[in-house]
Amino acid sequence: MLPAFIRTRFTPSACARGLGLVLALLVTASPTLAAPPLDPDEQKAVIGEPATLEVFPANVTLTGIRDARQLVVTAKYADGSLRDLTGVVQAKVEPAGVVELQDGLFLRPKKNGNAVVIINASGKEFRVAVTVAGMDEPSPVSFRRDVIATLNVGGCNAGACHGTPSGKNGFKLSLRGFDPAADFMQLTRDQFGRRTGKHDARQSLVFLKAVGHVLHEGGLRFGATSVPGEMLTAWLSEGLKDDPATLAPIKKIEVTPTARLLKTPAKWQQLSVLANFGDGVNRDVTRLTVFSSSDPSIADVSATGMVEFKRSGEVAVLCRYLEELVSVRLTYLEPREGFVWPNPPETNFVDTHTFAKLKQMSITPSELCEDHEFVRRAYLDCIGRMPTTDESKTFLASKDPKKREKLIDALVEMPEFADFWALKWADVLRSSRKTIQVKGSYGMQAWLRGHFLRNTPMDKVVQEIITANGNTYSNPPANYYRIAKDPTSLAETTAQLFLGVRMQCAKCHNHPFERWSQDDYYGMAAWFARVKTKPAPVVGTRPPGPPAAEVVFLLRDGEVIQPRTGKQMKPRFIGVGDADVKPGEDRRAVLATWITSPENPFFSKSVVNRVWFHLMGRGIVDPVDDFRDSNPSCNDELLDALAKDFAKNKFDMKLLVKTIMKSRTYQLSAQPNDFNRDDNKYFSHTVTKLLTAEQLLDAICDFTALPEKFAGLPLGTRAIQLPDGEVNHPFLKAFGQPARELACECERESDGNLAQALQLINGPTVNEKVRNPNNRLGKLLAAKMTNEQILTELYFAALGRAPFDDEKQIALDHVNKREDKRKAWEDVVWALINTREFLFRH
Repeated sequence: MLPAFIRTRFTPSACARGLGLVLALLVTASPTLAAPPLDPDEQKAVIGEPATLEVFPANVTLTGIRDARQLVVTAKYADGSLRDLTGVVQAKVEPAGVVELQDGLFLRPKKNGNAVVIINASGKEFRVAVTVAGMDEPSPVSFRRDVIATLNVGGCNAGACHGTPSGKNGFKLSLRGFDPAADFMQLTRDQFGRRTGKHDARQSLVFLKAVGHVLHEGGLRFGATSVPGEMLTAWLSEGLKDDPATLAPIKKIEVTPTARLLKTPAKWQQLSVLANFGDGVNRDVTRLTVFSSSDPSIADVSATGMVEFKRSGEVAVLCRYLEELVSVRLTYLEPREGFVWPNPPETNFVDTHTFAKLKQMSITPSELCEDHEFVRRAYLDCIGRMPTTDESKTFLASKDPKKREKLIDALVEMPEFADFWALKWADVLRSSRKTIQVKGSYGMQAWLRGHFLRNTPMDKVVQEIITANGNTYSNPPANYYRIAKDPTSLAETTAQLFLGVRMQCAKCHNHPFERWSQDDYYGMAAWFARVKTKPAPVVGTRPPGPPAAEVVFLLRDGEVIQPRTGKQMKPRFIGVGDADVKPGEDRRAVLATWITSPENPFFSKSVVNRVWFHLMGRGIVDPVDDFRDSNPSCNDELLDALAKDFAKNKFDMKLLVKTIMKSRTYQLSAQPNDFNRDDNKYFSHTVTKLLTAEQLLDAICDFTALPEKFAGLPLGTRAIQLPDGEVNHPFLKAFGQPARELACECERESDGNLAQALQLINGPTVNEKVRNPNNRLGKLLAAKMTNEQILTELYFAALGRAPFDDEKQIALDHVNKREDKRKAWEDVVWALINTREFLFRH
């Protein structure tokens, strides 16, 4: 029988509607599942014959009835490998009654005294001394340390539940517990929303729903006798008390182990979390910590901190207790039958680190790509266009063993290099006539192109952007402050573009999955608090509409207020702390110097990762502008080495591009082998990707020898030279040309769609160029070449190679069968445009 005050909240129809869902959730949503039990033979196989046995911590002191300690058992073997045996060892306590040994070697005190936990694995023994004290002293539950953590573990305050801004079913909590004071008021004082009662703790609705004793849309959140259940019940029983104002804050959490490489059969790893508070108290909070895996398809983690791998791979396990987060990197390897490392040659440090990771993961890299694949790939990746027929033929005919290296050196000095990389940066800088007018977008493009042409160090380019002042027409980088005008938008854009950090979530609350707080967010915004814009002076009457140009200037004062606390924020280096800015000094200059410092852990990694993405098809950190502990890089050593080399060489963009392209890693074939077929992460073979909208349109123009005419621009202007995306070309839009509304690479779409298929099959751009009598085909036919010569020229123009024998036979048979030879050759041209080899970069 439900208590009366609960029964009034439900109607029979409401219960009936939700019953099936709730019962399913009660069965499947248990958040405390541990590793599955093993039979004796399996346990024996996991334990094996360890050389040594270690337990962390080696000695335990438990103080008061609320204390606890998670033990972690690690075995070391003769080959140097480590296994976590926490879930499979035999353990007992002597004498009994002092401490309780719960599932997973979790210790809870029972009475004052001393005891020993004896742990045995295959004849190896380890003895953990345990001291229990303070059991007869009060040990009240802390609302901010224990209850908020309990709500976190249960997910009650998650964004999909009561942590949503409007709450759920009349009950609202702060997201992830970032505002404990508001949560305390909601739970204990709210007239309609509170779910607590002092008189009978176990009849409080917040408890009954969480432990599944009454119908709950969210299902079972934790067990009644679990640590979270115990903390919630005790707090309710103690009278719903808040903590004193003098409660010391948390300083940090420590997770054991910090990293681990596991090998089969040891596919489990127990984690232990210790919280350090400002009053000197250290507590085990493992069962009050929220754990999450960066890739659940590789490994899951239970609510008790037990990680279980499903297959070989790497994950980052994010451990969050209150506002503190720590990421633990775990790797699990299984032997692959028949795998033998081929020991491929290494061109530079890129290969050293890439191949070391592949060897560790038992992944065999593909062979080198063919010369015809390389020349097309290099031109498209480096300068954005296909090689001409003569360029391809010259490269393929060369016998120089260093011809690839020499080609790369030549490509970065071509003017198209500046065009192509200016386009990439103009995209994410959001240079568009919609915000900075036509003249502004032309000026921004020319400014960027000039820097890439001169190979200006990237730190200088970024400093020039961040510190820009004056007229946006005469000083193009000042447009940065016309595109993002307010301090918060500038903080978000600057962090994402130049640090690789997405801070948007921290605007309204502390970031739920990252270390950035609201103070970090508004401290970053404080750098831009004194930046303002105004319309530029004009001669005569100002025309209606937005001003043609604006002037960026600085105020003498201006601050940013943190909206939740009302605190005036000092400029802050994110991840470091408040900055010391002298009175009268341009804050932005201080920020720009810090951002581009060789010691900055963010800038170099962000830039090299972005360049790697453009050349390799995927970032070492992916997405490229989302560096966070819960989105780890796939190769830390490679990313670190590239970043250090980039800084060491004074942020030389051309050198960075050459370093990557000259590596064997870049030059691997797209053809997979039996050991890397499923790899889409570690760069064991090249990534096949659809050409960008601008590349593809230029490729069709080059192949047909018919340039596209863009409105307001001279004939011969290439798509990669367009100042922005507002030419409104239907082909470019269909193939994902970005609108430049987001400071994100994700705005450029690369997935195929129906509109693209229609453009290629029957679109006006393709058809008009294929059928035009003055195109490349028309000139070849007019030159009275043989069919074989025509076919060879078409293949070199389209694919950078001669046709293979089977391709030649099919094409020539088709031409010979048709009476209308022109139409027959048009079919061949159209077919070449629609081949995967033409549409994709291999």
